[in-house]
Amino acid sequence: MTSSQVTAGKAKRGRASSPAWLFFQRWLANPLAMGSITPSSAALRRIVRDNIICGPDQIVAEFGGGTGAITKAMLEAGIPGDRVYSFEIDKELAGYLREFYPDIHVVHDDCRKVAQILGPERVGKVGTVIIGIPMITLPMDLQREIVAATFSVMPEGSRFLLYTYMIHSPLNQKELGLKGKRVGFTPMNIPPASVWAYWKA
Repeated sequence: MTSSQVTAGKAKRGRASSPAWLFFQRWLANPLAMGSITPSSAALRRIVRDNIICGPDQIVAEFGGGTGAITKAMLEAGIPGDRVYSFEIDKELAGYLREFYPDIHVVHDDCRKVAQILGPERVGKVGTVIIGIPMITLPMDLQREIVAATFSVMPEGSRFLLYTYMIHSPLNQKELGLKGKRVGFTPMNIPPASVWAYWKA
C-alpha cells in the first residue's frame, strides 16, 4: 500500500463542513454514486454493528465510506482503528474520513483493487466487508466484479453485508451466484433502510 492510497494515524486538522452538508454536496455532484441525500442514521449503524464479524487476527473493509457513519459502527463494535479499511473513491469524502477518523486506513481508490491494496498478508483475513455503494445503479458486469473482489479477500464460507434503501434484495442473487437474507430493517433512517447479508450460493 502506498502513502497516497492509505492514510492512518494522522492528527486531526481544522474542523470541516458538517457530514450532512458535505454528503448532500457530494450527492448533488453525483446522485447515482451516493444513493441517498443524507448520511446513514444511528439506527442503521446499530444493525451493521451487530452483524460485523471480526476475529482477533482479522480486519474489516468498507466499500463506500462516505462521511463515516458506518465506519463508526465498526469502531463501536470494538474493532481497533488500525484494523479498519475504508475505501472511498470520492476525493472530498476520502479527505473528510482522513480528518475525522485519523486512526483508520482510508483508501482513496477503487474497491475492486482491494486484494492488491491489502496485499497477501491481509488477503483471507477480512472478517467482514460492508458495502455501502448503491449497487443496484451499477451495470451487472460491475456488480459482478465488486462481488468477486469482496470474496477474494475473505475466508471461504464468509458473508458480506450490504445496506440498502430497498425493501427487496438490491442484488440479483441468481445472476451473481449468491444467497442472501435481510438481517435488519429500520424505519428510523432517511430513507428507511435494510441490511442484507450475502454468501456464495
